[in-house]
Amino acid sequence: MALLLMLCASASFATMSALVKAIGGDMPILQLVLIRCLLPLPFFVFLILSQKKSFIVKARVTVFLRSLFGFLAMVGFYYALTHMPLADCIFIGRSQPLFLALLAPFIVREKVPREAWFAIFTGLVGVFFIMNPAVTPLPLPGLVALASACFASFAHLMVRRLNRTDDPDVIVFNFFVLTALFSLLGSRNHFVLFSFDQLVLVSGVAFFATVGQFLMTLAYRYDRAPVVASASYASVILSVVYGYFFWNEIPDIHVFFGASLILCGGFSLFRCRFHVRESA
Repeated sequence: MALLLMLCASASFATMSALVKAIGGDMPILQLVLIRCLLPLPFFVFLILSQKKSFIVKARVTVFLRSLFGFLAMVGFYYALTHMPLADCIFIGRSQPLFLALLAPFIVREKVPREAWFAIFTGLVGVFFIMNPAVTPLPLPGLVALASACFASFAHLMVRRLNRTDDPDVIVFNFFVLTALFSLLGSRNHFVLFSFDQLVLVSGVAFFATVGQFLMTLAYRYDRAPVVASASYASVILSVVYGYFFWNEIPDIHVFFGASLILCGGFSLFRCRFHVRESA
């Protein structure tokens, strides 16, 4: 069940990524993040009121950290999407389960088996090949994409902890509110007017991001963090398709090789599923 939910979430996130790239640099990133978080709020207000739930989570410090790391991951990811090929950005982003496996023992007390370290090393070598530093200097967008994946890992592990105490819809609502506040503080002096076409694209970003966010939050309720995150690799297929048809982007051979190493690392973590034991 968790893997199916994460597969659907990955398809939503890949579509959202393509829409962000379509918007490009015409809109400040913080403004895009702000609108993306504000648009779905009425739906979650209605949902929480109809179910007579509290709007405030119980684990307030955890939801603040989840929102902060999620905000940093979102800003970095949006920047990378608008400054590098779509598939390259998504491939680097798929290193997230590797960071999850590294961080899980410290944040959610999930034990990582010894064979997982080989998977982590393999995936990080794959990131090295995608960035291709032997040919060109390390590109800033690639480094930002890698940092975004690390921040996202922190955020997803916070979701894992929050699912022990709070409902998914309340968690997502609090995330949107706090992320909107972070964005507002950073963009209040840099607002620009946008066209109707941009509004449609931003609405699409908000819709697919919200669907993906909600499905991801549910997925982490049903299984362990590295296992669920490994299913997010489904987004790489759509990213290649979107990049080819809409921007005529064809990843280089070293990108495909690096991506294959990242995928191998992720699937190796998946095979560790039944060896992972979560501490009480």
